[in-house]
Amino acid sequence: MSFPIPENEAERLAELHALDILNSPPSAVLDGVCVLARKMFNLPSACIGLVDRDRQWFKANSGFGQAEGTSRAHSFSTWTLMTEEMLVVPDARDDPRFRDNIYVVGDPYIRFYIGSPIALRPGLNIGSLCMFGPEPRELASDEREIVLHLTKIIVDQFRLHEATRRTKRELEHRRTSQSLLEMQSRELWRRQTLLAQTERLAKVGGWELDVATRRLSWSDGVYRIYGLPPTSEPTEELALAHFPLEARRHFRRKFVHALRTGEAFEMELPFVNAQGQHRLIRQSCELEIEDGVPARAFGIMQDVTERKQAEQRMWHMANHDALTDLPNRGLMRDKLDIALRRARRSGGYVGVLLVDLDQFKDVNDTLGHDAGDALLIEVARRLMASVSELDTVARLGGDEFIVLLSRMENADDGMIVAQRILAALSLPFEYRRTSLSCRGSIGVTVAPDHGTDPSTLLKNADIALYRAKSAGRGIAIGYDPRMQKATENRVQLAARVRLGLKNGEFQPFYQPKVSLSTGAIVGFEALLRWRHPRRGVLGPQEFSAIFEDPHLSVEMGERLLQLTTRDMAQWTALGCEYGHVAINVSSPEFAHGELPERVLTALDLAGLGAERLTIEVTETVFLGRGTEMVRQSLQILNQAGIRIALDDFGTGFASLSHLKQFPVDRIKIDRSFVHDIEHDIDDAAIVRAVINLGQSLGIETVAEGVETFSQAAYLRANGCDFAQGFLYSKALPASRVPALLKGWSPELASYGAPGPLDALM
Repeated sequence: MSFPIPENEAERLAELHALDILNSPPSAVLDGVCVLARKMFNLPSACIGLVDRDRQWFKANSGFGQAEGTSRAHSFSTWTLMTEEMLVVPDARDDPRFRDNIYVVGDPYIRFYIGSPIALRPGLNIGSLCMFGPEPRELASDEREIVLHLTKIIVDQFRLHEATRRTKRELEHRRTSQSLLEMQSRELWRRQTLLAQTERLAKVGGWELDVATRRLSWSDGVYRIYGLPPTSEPTEELALAHFPLEARRHFRRKFVHALRTGEAFEMELPFVNAQGQHRLIRQSCELEIEDGVPARAFGIMQDVTERKQAEQRMWHMANHDALTDLPNRGLMRDKLDIALRRARRSGGYVGVLLVDLDQFKDVNDTLGHDAGDALLIEVARRLMASVSELDTVARLGGDEFIVLLSRMENADDGMIVAQRILAALSLPFEYRRTSLSCRGSIGVTVAPDHGTDPSTLLKNADIALYRAKSAGRGIAIGYDPRMQKATENRVQLAARVRLGLKNGEFQPFYQPKVSLSTGAIVGFEALLRWRHPRRGVLGPQEFSAIFEDPHLSVEMGERLLQLTTRDMAQWTALGCEYGHVAINVSSPEFAHGELPERVLTALDLAGLGAERLTIEVTETVFLGRGTEMVRQSLQILNQAGIRIALDDFGTGFASLSHLKQFPVDRIKIDRSFVHDIEHDIDDAAIVRAVINLGQSLGIETVAEGVETFSQAAYLRANGCDFAQGFLYSKALPASRVPALLKGWSPELASYGAPGPLDALM
C-alpha cells in the first residue's frame, strides 16, 4: 500500500531519532493524555504514534489492540504528517486514501479519525495524537481546540524529555575526576531519577462549565490535582478556593474578559491542593459560542510544578560552575553584555578583573586535587566577600576567575577593588594543617576606556593579566593600549620563530670552557643563535620571549639537541678532542616527558658516549611543578654518565637542599657576580663562598662571563675549576671549532698573553 513521504523526510527522521525516545518505556503522563482524550471525545481509542522509516510506534496507547504500533503503510499518521495543523476523516470508507486500509475493512473498523501532528520544531512532524472510532461523525470547532491543547501537552512532555537528555549529556561531558564534582553528579542523577518518578505521577485533567447554569464538571484528573475524593461536588467556589487570593483575582479577570470577548486564554497560577501542598498549575480556557453568546467554557489543567523546578535546576547547572557554584563563562558574558548596555545609557563605567592564581598547579601536584578544590572554593569565597552584591564573580575554568564590576562611579574603582582582592588573597589558607597560598595576579580593564564590547574587554584584560604575571606575579596591572602592540609583537615573533625553525635558521654556536689550572679547553657550551635572513646572526636576547611558549620551548630544545649531537659526531670524525658539550634544558622539556629517552637516543644515533654531554638546568627548573619528574629524569641521565650542571647559581631561589636532592656535578657562577669581582667586595665574597661550597660538596665550579686575565687570576687563586667568556673566545659556529682547537695555546690562555681567538682572527 503506497503512502506519501514529506519532502523533508531525512530531516524529519533525524529529528525523531535525535529525540531518542523510540522503544522507550511507557509514560504515565502520556497514557493519561490518551485516556483523557477518549473520555472527552467519547471515542474507544486514542494513541500517540511516532512515525519511523517504515513503522509507526506507539509511545502511548489507550483502547487500541495493536499495543506496539503499526506499519507505516497502514498508519493514518503517515497522512497526518503531511498536514500543518490537523487531519480529520469523518468517514474513512468514503475516503480513497483509507477505504482499503486493513484497519478500516478489519478490526477496529475505523470510520471516524482525528490526527494532530506532533512537532518540536516547525515543519518537522515526528508523529501524531490519534483518536478514532467505528462510527462516522464530524468534529466540532470547540473540539478542535481541545485536540490542539492535548497536543501541546504532549509536545511539552517531549521537550522536557529532550531538555533532560541534553542536561545529562552536558553533565557527563563536564564530569571530571574531582571528588566534589563526582558527588554533585551523583546527586544530579538522584534528582533526575526522582524527577522521572514525579513525572509518572503528574496530573492532567479537563473541566467544563455551563455558562448559563454555572454547572461545573471535572474529569478524574482534576480531582487528583486538587487532592479531593471523586465524591466531592465540583463548584466554582471550591475550584477557586485552592488558589491564593491574588491568583484567584487574576483568573477571574481573565475569565470575565474571555466571556465578554470569546477569546481563549492560558495562564500559570500558584495553587494549594487539599493536602496543603503549594503547586504551580497551567490553566487553559476555551469558549463555545452559540448565537454569539458563550454557552460553554472548557479547559485543561496541568500540574507543571516538577517541570518548572527541573527547568530552573537545569538552567542553574548549565550556567554555574559545579565546584564553586559561581556563574560560568556563558552567564558572566551575558551579565557583562547587560552591564555594558546599561553603562552606555547612563554614561557609567564597567570594570573587568581577570584573576589568575599563582602556582596553583603546584598545590595540585604536591597535595592532590582535593587540596586544589578546597583552595578554589576558598578563593571564590574571598572574591565574593571583596565585591558588592551588584557585582559578579565567575569562574572561567581551571584557576582563572573573573570579577565584573557593573556599576562603577569612576574609572579608578577597578584598580581599587583589584588591590582589595590581592589583600584578601594574600592571607594564608589552612588545609589539613598545611598553609596554602591563595595569591594571584590580576589584569584590569574598564569600559568604555579599554573597550565597549565583551570580546574586546576580555581580550585586553587577558593582555593586562599576562603583563602582571610577567612582571613578577602577585600584582594587579591595568590595561594600557601599548600592551596590545607588545602582544602583537610577541605573536609575530612566535610565528617568525616557527618559520625559522622550519627553514633551519636556528643553529648552535659553541663557547669553550677552559681549565683555570692548565689553560686547556675541556669542553664547550652550545648556545642557540638565529641566522636571520635579513638581520644576520641574532643572540637569545632577540628571541628569548618565545621560551614562554612551552610548545616552542620544547621544539627549540629538541632542535638544539639534534644539531649539537650532529656537530659533535662530525668533530669526532675529524679527530678533534673537544671534551664535552653542555646544552641547556628548560622546564617544559622536562614536563613534556621522555627527556632521558630522547637525549640517550640522540647520543646513540650520533655514536657518542654519554660522558660527551652535559645537561645544564637553571634553578627555576627545581621550583616549578612536576619536581618529581625533574628529579627522576636527572637521576636517569646522571646514572647513564651524563653530567648535570646548575646554571646561573645564586640568582634565583634555589636552596642548598637542592644540591642534595638533585644529582648536580657542576655549579656555574653567574656572570653578574664575576663582572665586578675585582672591585666589588660583595661579589668577590659571593664568588668565594660558591667556590668553597663546591669544594666542600665535591662539586666542580665554572665561572661565566670571564673577560679579563685579572678576573681569571682571582678565580684561579681561589680554587675555581673552569671558566668561559670573551677572554678566551666568543661563541663560534660549529665549522670554526676544529680550527680553534688546533690553534689553542694553554700557556697563552693561562698567563696573560692576548687571547687565542685574537691570534686566530
